[in-house]
Amino acid sequence: MRKYLIAGCIVFLIMPLVACSKGPNLREVTSKARIATSEARSYRTKGTTRYTSEGETHEIVSEEEFAAPDRFRAKMSADTGWWCEVIKIGDRDYLRTSDERESGGWKSDVMCVVLPITEVLELLDSLIDFEQLPDEEIDSVDCLHYRGKVDIDSLVEKTGMAYQQTPEFLELMLRTSIDIELWVGKDDYLIRQMITRIRFPESEPGIAEEKWGTQTNIMRFYDFNKPIAIEPP
Repeated sequence: MRKYLIAGCIVFLIMPLVACSKGPNLREVTSKARIATSEARSYRTKGTTRYTSEGETHEIVSEEEFAAPDRFRAKMSADTGWWCEVIKIGDRDYLRTSDERESGGWKSDVMCVVLPITEVLELLDSLIDFEQLPDEEIDSVDCLHYRGKVDIDSLVEKTGMAYQQTPEFLELMLRTSIDIELWVGKDDYLIRQMITRIRFPESEPGIAEEKWGTQTNIMRFYDFNKPIAIEPP
C-alpha cells in the first residue's frame, strides 16, 4: 500500500510541472520583442495618451516615424488645443509648437522632449507576474497577447534613480504601479501594440484620503522596415 501511495504522490507532483511547461516563455518573448523592435530599420506609430490628475482628464494623440540610424519625426496634439512637432536628424533637433509667435516657424538646436523607442522599451526588462491572454490579430498579423507588471524596485535599481533623485521623489516612485499589455508578432517578434497603464500618488503617504492619478498610453506600431523619408524642414 505504501508503494502505491508514494507513486501516486509522485504523479500528483509532476502534473503541475507539465501544465506549467505549456505555452511560450513570456520573459524570453519579451526580450526578443524588445530587441527586434529596437533594431527595426524603420517604423511608424500612432498613439493615444489619456491622463487623469486632480479630477481632470486630458488626452494627447501622437504620430511618430523613425528611419535608421538617426532620423525621427513626431507630431503631438492635446485636447486643450496645444500641439507640437519635432524632427530629429542626427544630433540636430527642429521643433515648432502652438506656443510659437511666428506662424509655422521652426527652431533648431532645441532639446527634443520625445523619448527614443529604445528608452520606452527599457521598461520591458523589468516586467514580472506575466499573464498570457488569448492570441489576437493586429493589422493581419497573428500576435501573442499577454501582460505583466513592472517591478518598480528593480527599475529604480537598474536606472540608478536611487542616486539621482531626491528621497521625496523616490518615495512617490516606489508607490507607483505600472502595468504593460503587449501584442507581439508570432513570427518576427515585432511589437504591434503596447498599452501602458500607470497609477501614481498625488498626495503624501499617511494622509487619510490619498489622491491618485492615472495615465494610459496606447501605442500601435506598423510599417516596419518600409521606406520612410525624413528630411529637415
